[in-house]
Amino acid sequence: MVDGLISIMIVGLLLGSLGVMLYLEKKRVSIWIRHYLKRLLKNSSKVNGPIDIMLLFVDHFELNGHADRLHAWDKRYPELASRHKDSDGEYPKHTFFYAMDLMHEHELKSLEHLVEEGFGEFELHWHHSHDTPESFVEQIRDAMKIFHRYGFMKPYKKGQEACFSFIHGNWSLDNSGGIECCGVDNEIELLIQEGCYGDFTFPALFSDAQPPTTNNIYYCIDDGKPKSYEKGRESVVGVTPKSEEFMIFQGPLTINWTDWRHKWHPTIEDGDINHIPTQGDPKRIDAWVRQAIHVEGKPEWQFVKIFCHGAQDHQSVVGPATDKMFSYFESKYNDGKKYRLHYVTAREAYNIVRAAEDGKSGNPNGYRDYKIPHPLKR
Repeated sequence: MVDGLISIMIVGLLLGSLGVMLYLEKKRVSIWIRHYLKRLLKNSSKVNGPIDIMLLFVDHFELNGHADRLHAWDKRYPELASRHKDSDGEYPKHTFFYAMDLMHEHELKSLEHLVEEGFGEFELHWHHSHDTPESFVEQIRDAMKIFHRYGFMKPYKKGQEACFSFIHGNWSLDNSGGIECCGVDNEIELLIQEGCYGDFTFPALFSDAQPPTTNNIYYCIDDGKPKSYEKGRESVVGVTPKSEEFMIFQGPLTINWTDWRHKWHPTIEDGDINHIPTQGDPKRIDAWVRQAIHVEGKPEWQFVKIFCHGAQDHQSVVGPATDKMFSYFESKYNDGKKYRLHYVTAREAYNIVRAAEDGKSGNPNGYRDYKIPHPLKR
């Protein structure tokens, strides 16, 4: 009888383990789980003094001619954001990665004031397919002529066509999703050529596009093959990136054992603000912060990158849950002793990373424009 029960338990454990393995493989968690677990076992660096939390909110921004979406961001968002400030007296700053394949010029004109009033900046989002290197470059250059009319993504130094960061539509950076979602094997090389300073696409939960590393900022080099960003080196203090190196700026990706919204398993958290407005939940926010994403050797400067589709999902993003999220960050992560909160754009986050690599110290507020100037100062 006892032997029979033991056998049943062993079989149950084996079947359960097999089920977990199949689930992880099906959901592509197997791509990143090894690095994630290895990182958990790594000793965290001790920090003396306050930890500076840089919160950047990146948006796959697809207005696509919808009047209600435009109204939410033109009118309602400034009202929401103006109720909040960080330790530097700055409003929350949204980074609008505007979808150039869904461009309507009147939207660009209507939202110019958000940059002027300190509520955010515009960068490049693009869904494209069946492209060649030639068509890729031609389309970007044509789009930049329009963006530049409104002060967006303008170059700031001689020889530049433009200056921008990037989020790839459908998470298909560097042809990782194939010709139907990209088509250009040397996309990273071409992005650098056209003035792109970094990619803010990832994480890509449940997707083959996800890099094998998590919760980090790193540099890759285009090898002429799809998904060149699979390999790279971590951003580290004392190492200046080479001209051919391309920054991959990842957001949080973690198994959140405090969040059981899905009942039978803990939530796999990727910082996505979606149609279910849970972004104000402390369990989620604390999980983002716990990942402590930073430049190696600079643990006191930490980055929290969250993302959304804030045009089509404006009722959630420009609403009470986001208001609650900002309030929670300001109450828990801005006491001036243990934490200082900084609302930053993607460009400012990039600049602060570069300052960390150069060994700068103190309050990162002084390095918001360290390498790349504000759009209005180009």
